[in-house]
Amino acid sequence: MGYGVYIAFFIGFFGNIVVIYKLAIEPVDIPWLTSLFPRLTIFVAVALLITVPLSVYIGLYHMKRTGAFAAEASVATESNPYIYKAMPGKEREVFLPLMILTARGLAKLMEQQQTLTTSEREEFQAVLSTANRLLEGQAVGVQGRRAFLKDAGKAQKGPV
Repeated sequence: MGYGVYIAFFIGFFGNIVVIYKLAIEPVDIPWLTSLFPRLTIFVAVALLITVPLSVYIGLYHMKRTGAFAAEASVATESNPYIYKAMPGKEREVFLPLMILTARGLAKLMEQQQTLTTSEREEFQAVLSTANRLLEGQAVGVQGRRAFLKDAGKAQKGPV
């Protein structure tokens, strides 16, 4: 990762700068160009001063104005299995069971105080069943619905 991102980038950048200087500026007999860049170090400094801000602005434009970044982020989010499943470890073994127990305790308390309507009770049960599916390792949300529909389609067709 370090080579591909950091070292190879700088090697490629400075390699291109040297090639451009040696092939396009040094042998050309244009007085103003050779007086502007008499040495390679000056050309490297000017190239850095121009390309770094230009690259930043192009990157900002790419992220803010085009749909490419949003589409890439959307695909990355959908392809991550832990967006739709409980992460193994502390989330599945501690946090999710604790939330379920807390919700059940609140439901009992609300039922004792008779402040829970039937529609709220149904909504509560739907959310608790989704949390239990998460706890069992099943997917919820968009991926969970896709898996459910796929399994339902197979069950309707029956054995082939």
